[in-house]
Amino acid sequence: MEQEQQQTLQNLGFEIANKAIENAQLRAQLNAIQGENEQLKSRIDELIKEEFNDDAN
Repeated sequence: MEQEQQQTLQNLGFEIANKAIENAQLRAQLNAIQGENEQLKSRIDELIKEEFNDDAN
């Protein structure tokens, strides 16, 4: 019984560790996507300004 509980606790520990790794990977992906998003926003702003300047001329 005690050995079974020990095994269950060990399995839960591994599961928690794996979820922590998965969480870290997802956070890294999110950060990368947010960075790309900011670059795209900046590029859109540049294009809008260019279009506005072209319309003004």
